This record gives sequence, structure tokens and C-alpha cells, in this order.
Amino acid sequence: FRLKPLGGGVKIPAPSARPTSFGLWYRSGEAMAGVGGSCRLTTLFAQYVQQTRAQNSFSRIISKRLQLMKVEDNLRKGSFQIPLHQSDCHAFAMPREGQTVHGGIIATVVEDATTMHICANDPRSRKAVTTDLNLSFLGVGKVGRTLQIDTNILKIGGVLGVAEAYVKDVSTGKLIAVGRHTMMFIGEDNSATEFAASLNSVFDV
Repeated sequence: FRLKPLGGGVKIPAPSARPTSFGLWYRSGEAMAGVGGSCRLTTLFAQYVQQTRAQNSFSRIISKRLQLMKVEDNLRKGSFQIPLHQSDCHAFAMPREGQTVHGGIIATVVEDATTMHICANDPRSRKAVTTDLNLSFLGVGKVGRTLQIDTNILKIGGVLGVAEAYVKDVSTGKLIAVGRHTMMFIGEDNSATEFAASLNSVFDV
């Protein structure tokens, strides 16, 4: 199915969704079209947006802008987009040359997107840690452009999950980077979505 982005903070809860963040997905911090519990990826994406902000995580610079655009092929394919800002540019990029984006930004987007996608496809809903992440750059991202990250699940096993990602410039269609991410599942069943308790603990001071 496709997810239709809505602006202006419009919130459409799914009929079966409880009044929590789990049934929503977010675009730049705004509540978006809900699909309830029917898609684990949208649930994990909503959790990712809130938890990175609650914990002031490194990934917060990504989660503020990252959009989940669609989920297809029985949760095997996903698509994300992120607009590139001035703060993403490489330190040695010159304005007259068109400010290029730091490779670390693209690497973080790829890691975060594929992490959510892999965990969403684990039938036991466990957490996971990275065992291997490789990325090949075929072009450069430019400030002011939007990148699309298409993620595909290659394998979900009892121990490991593998996903690939293709990063392209939305306006030109040019392929910017190709990556592959391998993760090892850890923790108890359903631990990937145990967010409410951890969020409460952040504010227990």
C-alpha cells in the first residue's frame, strides 16, 4: 500500500488504533495518515521519530526530516525521502561548486532506514545490532535537493537480517549510493516495540 503525506498537522487515526503514537507515522514531526497496527514499519517509524527526540539521539538530525513514503510487496520493500539542508554540507564544499552533502549524512539515513525495515520484518519483533554496513557512493547529494531511499529486504533469518538500500536524487533520478546492511537479532520477543516504558523512564529524574 501507499502512504499519502498530509500537511498542516492533519491526523487521521486508524479505526482500531488506540490514542497513542504507535498507530501514526510522521512527516517532519507532524502526525500523518495512520494505518494502526497493520504495518510494523509504520509503527517502528513513529517510535523512531519520538524516541530520537526524547533521548536527544544522534539520529535526531535525520528523524526531524525523514519521511516514510510507501511500503510494498508484503513489507519487503520500503521507500523513504529526506530533504537536504545547509547543515548537511561537507566542510570543504564550496558554494560556487554546488554544496555537496557529507557522506555521513547519507550513511546515517541508510543505516536508520534499513534498521527499521529489518526489525519490522522480524516475525519475533526483536531488537537488532549491526554486524556489517557497507556503502558505495556513485554520485553526490546536493544541498536543497531531496533524496529517496528505497530499501529492500534480502533475508530475514533466525539470527541475521539483511537489507539493501538505493539512494537517488528525486529531481534527477540519479543514483547517489548503494548500501547493504546486515544485523543480528538480539533480546526478547517483541522487544523492538517496547517503547512506552522506556519513554517514561527518560523523564524519571
